[in-house]
Amino acid sequence: MKQFLITVGGVLTGLVLFLFIGPFLLVAIVAGMAQPPAQPSQMVLSLDLREDMTDQRPSNPFAALGGGNALLDVLTKLDAARTDNRVKGLFIRANTQGLSTAQAEELRAALAAFRESGKFVVAHLQNDNVRMGMPGYMAIADSDEVWLQDASEFMPMGLSAEVTFLAGTLQRYHMQAQFEAREGYKTAAHTLTQRGFTPEHRESMLGLMTGLYDTMLANIAADRGITPEAARAAVESTPFTATRARELSLIDQIGRPEEAERAALARAENAEIVAFGEYRAPTSHRGRIIAVVQGEGAIVSGVPDEGIFGEDTVINSDRIAEALLDASEDDNVAAIVFRVSSPGGSVVASDQILAALRTAQERGKKVVVSMGDVAASGGYYVSAYADEIVANAGTITGSIGVIGGKLIIGPAFDHYLSTNTETLTVGSPMVEMFTTERPFNQAERAAFAGFIDRAYAQFLGLVAEGRGMQPDRVRALAGGRVWTGQQALENGLVDHIGGFHVAVARARSLAGIEEDARVQLRFYPQQRNPFEAFGRLFGASSESVEALARLNAVLSDPRTQRALAALREEDAGIRAESEAPTIR
Repeated sequence: MKQFLITVGGVLTGLVLFLFIGPFLLVAIVAGMAQPPAQPSQMVLSLDLREDMTDQRPSNPFAALGGGNALLDVLTKLDAARTDNRVKGLFIRANTQGLSTAQAEELRAALAAFRESGKFVVAHLQNDNVRMGMPGYMAIADSDEVWLQDASEFMPMGLSAEVTFLAGTLQRYHMQAQFEAREGYKTAAHTLTQRGFTPEHRESMLGLMTGLYDTMLANIAADRGITPEAARAAVESTPFTATRARELSLIDQIGRPEEAERAALARAENAEIVAFGEYRAPTSHRGRIIAVVQGEGAIVSGVPDEGIFGEDTVINSDRIAEALLDASEDDNVAAIVFRVSSPGGSVVASDQILAALRTAQERGKKVVVSMGDVAASGGYYVSAYADEIVANAGTITGSIGVIGGKLIIGPAFDHYLSTNTETLTVGSPMVEMFTTERPFNQAERAAFAGFIDRAYAQFLGLVAEGRGMQPDRVRALAGGRVWTGQQALENGLVDHIGGFHVAVARARSLAGIEEDARVQLRFYPQQRNPFEAFGRLFGASSESVEALARLNAVLSDPRTQRALAALREEDAGIRAESEAPTIR
């Protein structure tokens, strides 16, 4: 009976979803199949950087319904708009918080290339918070015009890091965290195991923040045409009014967004504003192919999430390994750019991805890693054997170390909920090593520490071999230390400073493609068929869903509707004639 009720409930839920959600999804699919409206012959693109920005485009066709930008999409569109004669310039609503330093660097470089092609950029700042993000300002500082709304002012600028330590809280509530870390700078678990900064943690954080801060100051100074000392003095004297910001050459104009937009349009005669998301860049199917394998999020193993609205929020080792292997098997692919934006994750999952990367190399493909805003720990592990590694100056990388452990919550349940958990085991005496009911015993702690030691030694070894470094040198750079991309370059952990397009250029060069030759980018994992994704929701085949959508499109076509109307009229005339009285 229970199973019957569950089945009935599932059927009813599916029916409700089909009746209320299905039509909207079908409309979206059909709309995507329809011929898009023509775009103006003269355009000023409007790009809103205040929206949330992921690093990479989703492979799920319905994930984009949630809105927001993908950095790689923005970069590739900007590159296309740079050579599109219809596009005269760009109007930007600048980000004042939430943009990472590395993302801002990539946008800054793309906007510089856009302007070098003879096109303009007008940016508007509308700050409505108590603090103003330096990365978002740095991204647009080199614009032809930087506007600031008078009421917004120039809010405090700089970097801060607030870390809440929970060791005392866990103790108070009868809980405990047990972790093994290799080595002292591997501080990911300190929020659970410490009551404050350790010397290594403090040193690591301040070193990272200082590196990022100095990079941004240098870029702002160069873009605004002022000395580094003047840039530092201006930033460190914030907050101040918009008028003062203009006096210090940090902005060019004062006004509201509508005024800035009108100023942008005034620079392009007879142009129209077109939302960046609606801009359709010219496409070309000529040139050799560079495969772009995308990996964003924590690195995990297990069954990939194939949910209809699921976003690519993790790097699933099965999917990414398959993508690397698929790209390497394609004879048309000249080289591979592996875009990594990850704080790390599973050792086993990282090893699976790295093995696929090395197989791609054995098949003759050059692999260039392009690091996003963070490619640390497992994110560096999967990159170590690449032919070349490209990172932004503000990328957070390194963290060559290993950490693992558990949170003991059983005593809290016993104390507050009067629970009583009893365990029965057969097999290995270590079978309940990771129980959350109690701490490790001595034998379990030793066994777990052995695993951590072996994983760390393996990590050190593969970095030494992959980067062609002496083991002692790798150990000196490891210990869990994090580095900015610039620091990583100085330490030999990466090869070039730059963003996605620098990585593509390096892949072209390694593949022997001439600098001015046309290339195509092919993204992996490839975006799933929307009909297949929709079909999964209702258990229907992708073919049947596609057929239904196409039938709906045909029936909605005005020509079809006119033909059906004519048939109805003709049929009505025949019926009227047959029903009319006759005279003989």
